[in-house]
Amino acid sequence: MKVFKVLIHTSILVFLSFSLFSCSSYKKAASNSNLSKSELQLILKAEKNASKGGKKVLEEGRILALNKKAIIPGSCWNWINTVYNNAGFPNKKGKRKTVFKGKKNGPYAKSKKIEAGDWLYFINHSYNNIEHSGIFVYWVNYKKRQGMILSYGGENRKQPGRYKVYDLRHVYNIIRPVSK
Repeated sequence: MKVFKVLIHTSILVFLSFSLFSCSSYKKAASNSNLSKSELQLILKAEKNASKGGKKVLEEGRILALNKKAIIPGSCWNWINTVYNNAGFPNKKGKRKTVFKGKKNGPYAKSKKIEAGDWLYFINHSYNNIEHSGIFVYWVNYKKRQGMILSYGGENRKQPGRYKVYDLRHVYNIIRPVSK
């Protein structure tokens, strides 16, 4: 009976140790956000599957938003520009490429043009239909054009970047990091 109890206690300790170890990276990021475990797993999967430049942008964005909780004075543009600069893609010739350019009233990009790590300019239908920009992470619902975006609220809010699902039917500009 004593051996049985020791085995049970050892098994529980091993299980708990393994659980804590395997979830440590999730817990660190999740404790700094409102993300669910499955959302964070999808974000990490998008990083892994992105192009070389897209991966660098997504990783830097996640670090600034979740780990450092960076507040950058200015708008969504300033925050995304900081992410791109820190990831090694400053606004210099050859570091960023515009892959689609429209206007606020159209034409709009086709969904198939959008890749993980792209800097998108789009109409924010969830906030007064104003223009907004963010970093594309992954498609939540491709058919409905709903995508997970890493963005920044701006407007003097004291909040770091955040992951949020946006309606991406009206994307009018796509900038992509160029890595060689």
